[in-house]
Amino acid sequence: MKKLIATVFFLLATLNVTYADDIQYKPWTYNNTKISEKCLNNLYPLASGDWYESYYDNYINKLDEHWGNPKYELFVNKIGDHLGKEIPIGDKYNSSWDEEMSLTRYLAECNTGEEFEYTVISELPLYFCNDFAPYVDSDCLSIVLIKHYSKYRTRLFGMTIYGLYNLNDKLTILPLRNVK
Repeated sequence: MKKLIATVFFLLATLNVTYADDIQYKPWTYNNTKISEKCLNNLYPLASGDWYESYYDNYINKLDEHWGNPKYELFVNKIGDHLGKEIPIGDKYNSSWDEEMSLTRYLAECNTGEEFEYTVISELPLYFCNDFAPYVDSDCLSIVLIKHYSKYRTRLFGMTIYGLYNLNDKLTILPLRNVK
């Protein structure tokens, strides 16, 4: 009897883990198009802070120490408030480690591959686009809260709110908020 119970428990646990892995990643879909992880690269903060430190130094103010600075932390949390104001839409520059950096992603350029290390937690009402990115003057088509996962890097913030806009007839992804 103990063997039977142990076998049933093992099977249930195995099936549950398999099922959990199958639903871990739920991609963002717009008009039946799944949005690849490649479109979100460098748009969310990592534990190292490198990407957002570079954005802050390039667009706002060069700092020696970023974490612990309330203005920097507010910048990270409310990145959408700076898009179209201090941060030009579509702007690119090279980081100090010579990586091309931009907070703008054009779906036609980045949406390749079937890699999804994230899941959509919720689709939000479109009026949040205006609240979270007041200087982006364009039609917001979709806004989602995404939880990021990674096998290789630890993310400091686990979730980001992204907006999908039609900017000059290009589907464009922008990070609007980073939440813990």
